[in-house]
Amino acid sequence: MTNKTIYDVIKTGVNYILSVYDNWNVEEVLDKEDNFFPNTLHWQYGHVLTIFEEALALGNQNVVDVEKYHKLFGYGSSPKDWEGQDVPSIEEIKKDLKTLPERAQKLTDEDLQQELDQPVAGFFKTLDELLVLNAIHVPLHAGKIEEMTRVLKEQ
Repeated sequence: MTNKTIYDVIKTGVNYILSVYDNWNVEEVLDKEDNFFPNTLHWQYGHVLTIFEEALALGNQNVVDVEKYHKLFGYGSSPKDWEGQDVPSIEEIKKDLKTLPERAQKLTDEDLQQELDQPVAGFFKTLDELLVLNAIHVPLHAGKIEEMTRVLKEQ
């Protein structure tokens, strides 16, 4: 049996979601919109980065403007609202995604024990627990990206 740490799981998830971009040729349909999905593949990648950055910001390890990214990629946002906005390119997003595992490891024990203002998803109460949620969140969206890419390419 292997003894993976949460940091290994984060690294594996991030590497996987980045590999999906190339392996599925996501670029071909990156900003394609349709009625089946409420957002685009570009939004999906930005969303994963945004949610993780919001957690890292609690330990001052974020590298993006969390408020700006939240408006573009947060829950309830939509590419339909991007007109006139300075939307980060997919290359910028991928560059910052690559650094997530390293930046997560820079969080101190004190950072990780930090209590959240309110529980996330009903029961994640510390930054440490929020990292676990993010470790799950990344591969969930990788699957969504694969599904969306397959459907969008068939249209």
